[in-house]
Amino acid sequence: MTSSSAATDAPAWFTDAVATTPHLATVTVDGAAVAYRTWDAPDDPVSGQPAPGVMLVHGGAAHAGWWDHLGPQLAQDPAQPRRVVAYDLSGHGDSEWRDGYTYAQWAVELVAVARDAGIVDDRLIVIGHSMGGIVSMFASVLYPDVVNQIIVVDSQLFDAADIAKMMAHGVSADNAIPKTNRHYGSLEEALTRYRLLPEQETLPYVRDYVARGSAVLVEDGWRWKFDRAFPTMLTDPVPTPPPTCAVTVIRGEHGIMNPDKAEALVDGRAGPGARVVTLTGAGHHVMLDRPLELLAELRTALDEHSRREHGRP
Repeated sequence: MTSSSAATDAPAWFTDAVATTPHLATVTVDGAAVAYRTWDAPDDPVSGQPAPGVMLVHGGAAHAGWWDHLGPQLAQDPAQPRRVVAYDLSGHGDSEWRDGYTYAQWAVELVAVARDAGIVDDRLIVIGHSMGGIVSMFASVLYPDVVNQIIVVDSQLFDAADIAKMMAHGVSADNAIPKTNRHYGSLEEALTRYRLLPEQETLPYVRDYVARGSAVLVEDGWRWKFDRAFPTMLTDPVPTPPPTCAVTVIRGEHGIMNPDKAEALVDGRAGPGARVVTLTGAGHHVMLDRPLELLAELRTALDEHSRREHGRP
């Protein structure tokens, strides 16, 4: 399917969502400009309090635009409007690159962006897909007084043994990423080379949209926005979120998340949303192949959190 036909075939809910213009901003974090986008919601009409904040974190080699069709839906949720922020990890999207990358640094960026966007309080919820889920777990450990709920979406949870095995074989969690940048003569040429990691079937109109946001025009032509050096630097085992942090796991039936590790992540946790949800038929990139099912599960988890915050059963 061509890009034009993909756009033509897109349903109204999708075209309406991506036509919702977010507020774009940047904040400098430890020397690098970090780009983010915000979908605002009105203050509570009764209490006058600002809407609770939600942070969206993309995966490796992706960008904040992967959330453009879901962010507005979460912001304008009739049950509980929210101020929703998605940011580009440094080395990705429209954020600047660094000499080195760590999950902890990205977690620092997460909270700095939340503060700059005016949504940090003790009710911050973080939703992270793939590598972004690991970033959310680091944020819950480094900022336990800020992040009190995370929703981990099909993340591969590497422990110390996994890391040691990968390093011994000279590979990384994203070893499929080519090590050198290639430039293309046009955006359309670049789009013919767009690949997901891992590759899977997706909704063509969603894939086309995120692919177009993945390339940038530079002096030598069009290239992908992410820094290809980042995967080899990520050698920290995934931490366990503190007991005070509510954890929901959403995984694709055919995704990369180990079901036993997913269950272990929520095992013994109390409070709302402490469960594993498996989206039937979904692959790893669930927002690209099962976006409405993912949206429904995110709304359920957020509603459970809202009920807890307001003391409702």
